[in-house]
Amino acid sequence: MDSEEFIKRRGKTIATRTPLSVEIKKSISMLLFTLLAIIILVSIVYLLNSSQTSQKGNSLKQQQLQKEQLQGKSHDLIQLLINAQSFKNIENSDLVKSMVKPDKPVYLDQK
Repeated sequence: MDSEEFIKRRGKTIATRTPLSVEIKKSISMLLFTLLAIIILVSIVYLLNSSQTSQKGNSLKQQQLQKEQLQGKSHDLIQLLINAQSFKNIENSDLVKSMVKPDKPVYLDQK
């Protein structure tokens, strides 16, 4: 009974009642305040959640681009390795070793 006033009559303390219309107005204002607070809270949570989702999406996109770049680099390195190994295999083959190297190679110009 915080909003009620106390009146002393003939040695007794009597609480005076507030009118029902005042209580209704207080209840409506408290209800509106509570609803507004809930709406603001839900809005803030939604905005935070959506910003986190977009940040994660952006991070995922950057990681996918990095993965594609690394896969391309890996493919290039594998090609270089295959080319280097194939040249070594050709040089070390018995057929190439059995060939005779010319003393003075002659190169022809194409005109």
